[in-house]
Amino acid sequence: MAEIHKVGTAITAVLLGGTVVAGALVGQNTNANSLQPKAASALQNAGISGVNVSFKGREAYLTGDGATDAQLQQAKQVVEGVYGVRWATVSGGASSPQTTATPTPAETVTPTPTPTATPTPTETATPTQTPSETATPTPSETATPTPTATPSQPGTSLTAAQIAQINNVAIPFANGSFSLGATAKKNLDAVIPLLAQSSVNIKIDGYVSLPHPAGRETIDSKRRAQAVADYLVKNGIDASRITVVGDGSANPVASNSTSAGQAANRRATLTVS
Repeated sequence: MAEIHKVGTAITAVLLGGTVVAGALVGQNTNANSLQPKAASALQNAGISGVNVSFKGREAYLTGDGATDAQLQQAKQVVEGVYGVRWATVSGGASSPQTTATPTPAETVTPTPTPTATPTPTETATPTQTPSETATPTPSETATPTPTATPSQPGTSLTAAQIAQINNVAIPFANGSFSLGATAKKNLDAVIPLLAQSSVNIKIDGYVSLPHPAGRETIDSKRRAQAVADYLVKNGIDASRITVVGDGSANPVASNSTSAGQAANRRATLTVS
């Protein structure tokens, strides 16, 4: 009886091991199937041709024997900006494959559905106007007045003032930190309703101040941009609308020679289009 029990236990272990491996392969294929069309679309939108992209899990592999080094590096940056991509490897062209590991966020956030706003008519009848004695037109009694301020609805464009409000938002980070503080969340909460009621694409640029550990500028600045993206997704913004970019120490807004200037340069910004 003891020998029969041992044989049954061994068979059960083999079956469970096969189930775990199969589940891992299915998850890997799911990531590849969902990320490949997003990456291909991002390359097309960036005007990059002659570069092929494939996936193994969340890792992208770029090839382009007819592409130049500059085109391959540009394609690599575009693909790594797609939400969900861990890193991209380049092969072909005149340069050897390069791999940049992008740290994944410490916490995986499940996107919540975008709230559905009650639609209003996009076109309102122009009131019939009757000239008064002072030559000031007045609406007829039967016409519906055009609202003076109609909020933007999903799928519509933002006003110039709303775009400027979003693009001027500054998301600060503490020294050595890659998570959002109270001020950063407050600044984002002020523009999330505008992003939710429109279908604009959102580019998030992350930055670091100097001095910074050598070789870490791009990686760490992208981690800050990714933290902002995760917060937007958590608050109902579709991840497919978001692109994250790590700009390192480029485009400083203040001098890095003072602590106040360094604090101003440790930031992330939003750009909508």
